[in-house]
Amino acid sequence: MKYSVDFNECLKDSPKFRASLEDAESDIESLELKLEKLVKLCNIMMDTGKAFNTANSGFINGIRDLASYFHDDSLVSASLSRFAHAMNEMLKYFSILMDQANRCVCKNLNNFIKNDVRKVKEARKHFEKISDDMDNALIRNASAQRSKQPECEEAHNVLTAMKSCFAHTSLDYVFQINVLQSKKRFEVLGTMLSFMHAQNTFFHQGHDLFADLEVYMKDVATQVDELSAKAKVERKEMEERHTLVQQKVGFFFFTI
Repeated sequence: MKYSVDFNECLKDSPKFRASLEDAESDIESLELKLEKLVKLCNIMMDTGKAFNTANSGFINGIRDLASYFHDDSLVSASLSRFAHAMNEMLKYFSILMDQANRCVCKNLNNFIKNDVRKVKEARKHFEKISDDMDNALIRNASAQRSKQPECEEAHNVLTAMKSCFAHTSLDYVFQINVLQSKKRFEVLGTMLSFMHAQNTFFHQGHDLFADLEVYMKDVATQVDELSAKAKVERKEMEERHTLVQQKVGFFFFTI
């Protein structure tokens, strides 16, 4: 939600100004917490992604090692090697996506928190200090003894100076708040849009990779079916031979 603060009410230091200021400050606190939470979750996602990359790299190396076992079988060896290569390419794309998450989300949002949100919080501290000084000047002016002219004049001069300082500080603070409220929308949307483009690129790369691999995979599938059918025939032949040998062995022992 957007909480803007009116400049005119700011100069009046009216109850309406104080109420709108409280709403805006509460909103900024909530925004900062949610931004920090998202950055933390993004960091967790990247750490998990690194662990996934490590595990997946190990799995790919295992496939290549298995391919070496079939070094004298060109079909199995070549197929496993090509599958491992495709998986490794996907891993590279995923690494790029995680890098984009770091640059698009973590760095952008951290910079926004550091350069914009906390700038407003610093302005708030200064405003609160000047506001306290203003209250003290008002109390001092109100409690000055009218019979003591120098004391009254000094209190009045201090109050006048503090009014001017308070006005400038209030205007600056309200300006910072309104700039942040205006900026947060395109900063957050722009950040997430960049990451969505990175996601889009990642899935397009994966789609293109497997589109190029599709014909090869269909060819391998056909050969797997042929190998399976051939293995069934061979199994049946071996079962028949096994039965025949068993019969011969039984006959041999029966005639002894």
